[in-house]
Amino acid sequence: MLHKLLTVLILTTLSFFFYFNTSLRDQGARLFHLDRLEPANSTLGFGAVIAVSKAGSARREGLLFAANITGIDIDIPNQPAWTEDDVEAFRSPQGSKIDRGSALAWMAHLNALRWFQSTNLSTALILEDDVDWSIHLRLSQIPLAARALRSLTSPDSITSIPEPSENSPNAPQPPSLPTSSPTYWGDLTQWELLHIGHCGDFFPAKRLPTLPHTIYEDATVLPWGKLHHKTAEFLANMGLRQQERIVHKSRWPLCTFGYAVTQASAARLLAEHGTEGGPKGERGCVAFDVRTLEACRDKGWKCFSASPELFHHITAPSMIKNVNEGVDDSGRLAGGKGPEDVQGTMNIYCGARSRDFFSRDNATVEYLREVVGEKGVCLVDGMGDGEGRWP
Repeated sequence: MLHKLLTVLILTTLSFFFYFNTSLRDQGARLFHLDRLEPANSTLGFGAVIAVSKAGSARREGLLFAANITGIDIDIPNQPAWTEDDVEAFRSPQGSKIDRGSALAWMAHLNALRWFQSTNLSTALILEDDVDWSIHLRLSQIPLAARALRSLTSPDSITSIPEPSENSPNAPQPPSLPTSSPTYWGDLTQWELLHIGHCGDFFPAKRLPTLPHTIYEDATVLPWGKLHHKTAEFLANMGLRQQERIVHKSRWPLCTFGYAVTQASAARLLAEHGTEGGPKGERGCVAFDVRTLEACRDKGWKCFSASPELFHHITAPSMIKNVNEGVDDSGRLAGGKGPEDVQGTMNIYCGARSRDFFSRDNATVEYLREVVGEKGVCLVDGMGDGEGRWP
């Protein structure tokens, strides 16, 4: 593998320049261009990136490796050793529907929210520890998604950006915000849950005109033939074109692979959904992500989604299923050279957890940080032409 990495090193600069500076100009961005955006900081413009991960999780090494090569800082709060009494106290007294594994997963999310509440940070992105993301997440995907959300929640801060003209090379640059700014993700009073990692937020196309939304070009969206068929069908029905993404008011956001909260919304989650039944002892619920979906769909929470998603889970044994079946999933998840044998992640272009990247050799890791993480060159077999570009 090292030989392969050294071979492509000489092509790195040219391939990166070509990929990110021609693809959008050739097709005409509907809102803005990649070459006008600064990469996000190490916490993706949030106060912190928090991983939900229990001690001894087999998924943690792969998560931290991917974060290392893509320049992302992740905090992992310690989880309590929950007892059966804790699980029983969590269950709804009226018709509990949750199994033990899902209860522990829900409680783990609550633990992450409490950790965030103990800080003075204004926002946090919460990830499950089996998620994957593109190597372009920090370089372009997050800046584009953040700008789209700002256009929806802070209309005066960003509108459409004038197209560059050959006759006016010194055209004014669009306003930019430092990624450490609390307003990098828009007006924090205008959103409560931001779903940028999910397993689908699908709804009929006729509803789109009634939902605030922004469509923008993103050259790192997989071709529709490589997306999950339901995702591709959804994008087509919404009127998107190839290599376009949409940020929209959430309608049916299922799964909590990666979602952002503010201090106010974290407090609201803990107060209203701190147990299966909540403070009023509501009917039972099968999972935390179903409860958050209901909050967005039925209870008027201010929620937004990015589609296709920026985070998706790897293909690996279900931790919830393992808990319910009494399977110890500590240690390696699969055969191969790393903790996971990730061949590709649904809806994610050039996932950072690919088995083609994983290494415990320090020199190789540093090389990957420079070429993959900082320059965005995809070295995964079968991804484009090997230089980060689609044919």
